[in-house]
Amino acid sequence: MSIDITKPAGPEPADTGAPLTGTVPPAPVGAEAPAGGVKRRGLILFLVSSAQLICVLDATIANVMMPQLRSDLGLTTSGLQWVMNIYVLLFGGLMLLGGRLTDVFSRRIVLVVGIALFTAGSLFAATADSVTPLLIGRALQGVGAAAMSPAALSILVTTNPEPKARAKALGVWGMVMGLGASLGTILGGAITNIDWRWAFYINVPIGVLLVAAAFAWIPRLAPTGPRPPADVAGAITGTVGLLALVFGIVTAGHDGWGDPTALMAFASAAVLLTVFARVERTAAGPLLPLRLLRRRSVVSGTAAQLISSGLALPAFFMLPQYMQLVRGYTPLEVGLAYIPTCVAMLLVSGAVPTLIERFGPRVPYVLGTLLVGAEVTLMLRSGTEGSYWSLLFPVTALLGVGLVLCMMTAPVVGTQDASEEDAGTTSAVLNASTEIGGALALAVTATVVGSELAELTARGVPTAEAFNEALQQGFLVLLLWVAANMVIGLFAFRGREKQQA
Repeated sequence: MSIDITKPAGPEPADTGAPLTGTVPPAPVGAEAPAGGVKRRGLILFLVSSAQLICVLDATIANVMMPQLRSDLGLTTSGLQWVMNIYVLLFGGLMLLGGRLTDVFSRRIVLVVGIALFTAGSLFAATADSVTPLLIGRALQGVGAAAMSPAALSILVTTNPEPKARAKALGVWGMVMGLGASLGTILGGAITNIDWRWAFYINVPIGVLLVAAAFAWIPRLAPTGPRPPADVAGAITGTVGLLALVFGIVTAGHDGWGDPTALMAFASAAVLLTVFARVERTAAGPLLPLRLLRRRSVVSGTAAQLISSGLALPAFFMLPQYMQLVRGYTPLEVGLAYIPTCVAMLLVSGAVPTLIERFGPRVPYVLGTLLVGAEVTLMLRSGTEGSYWSLLFPVTALLGVGLVLCMMTAPVVGTQDASEEDAGTTSAVLNASTEIGGALALAVTATVVGSELAELTARGVPTAEAFNEALQQGFLVLLLWVAANMVIGLFAFRGREKQQA
């Protein structure tokens, strides 16, 4: 995800959409007054950064607990992918609506409601005794995050109107996002080593404290200027259409592409997404102005975000299962095994802007794709035995460097031609595509892994070998994403070097 600070603050037109994760919104008319005093602003920055941190952490922290969920709740591979997908799909699909609501209602109210929903979902998931309440809890978390994240960023921007103060606050925000994404698996491993439920329970006291802090520190002022339409119809049709598409993919992989339920899901997805496009074309204040899709930079950047995030989420889904179910690692050992990924992300992220400035976006993006391709190739040669240093150390390091190069470069291209009026919406589209692309890719790879595992188990293949072969099939599918990523880097980014030089 990206933070776009290239556009100056100014009045926000009614049709530009709302801010969301990673998007720096212009200061809207009638926004809450800036909080007084450096100390007060520091407290608000701590509050909104903490809210964002738990949103990012819970997108990845569940990866390590997959084997425990398989044994404790009896989840299949397709069920496990829904634990991830229901969260990221609702988070990504509803972020546009969540951001728009911050312009319709008080930002503090939207933030508090988001935190409350996220906390309730965490408690629901922590106490789940079967797959249904677990997925309901994760869904509530996703809806809450979709409100909490854009509200938190909007509050950060409006309480830091001076350019210097805003730049410092956004620096903290960006560090929290990067740290949360890379630490999710490490913290998840440490907590899951005790009990996977505590990965959700821990959000409850944090949520209560954040709500109390929001009422204590954030001014109670609602927007007084023109309020844009919420476009609830667009948010619902788009999000439910994506959920139907993922459900169809999972069902088809399990029951066959001719299964009536799968066909009905695909048909529903086609209808809903068509209605979504129609709504956005005619809405007074569309969440996704379709005119943006006529820009090559937006299309290229969005495609890059979709595909590169499609490399990230499946990898983070499959690698912990390989470590635990094939190599026999404990959850804590899995978390420690991801330290190279965390370190690589933190070290390389600072160099990416320099690489883009010197070589243009195509070079780092293609290099990142090659590194992720090398990681996938190594996993295709994995076995049930071997040392950490010969396989998993290079795999986790290559994954961290490759993903940072791709996912920090794509937004640069996507926002390259954005005007001041379109900057917020363009960044919003790119951020939402990150969640959606990861969810769709995870649905495909998890379905392939689940089908292969069921076949191997039926043939009596030993458990570790069966999981290893099934996961290799999943990584083989990822090679298709690597190839697509390479095509985007080589051809869709062509000509961008001159504009960035």
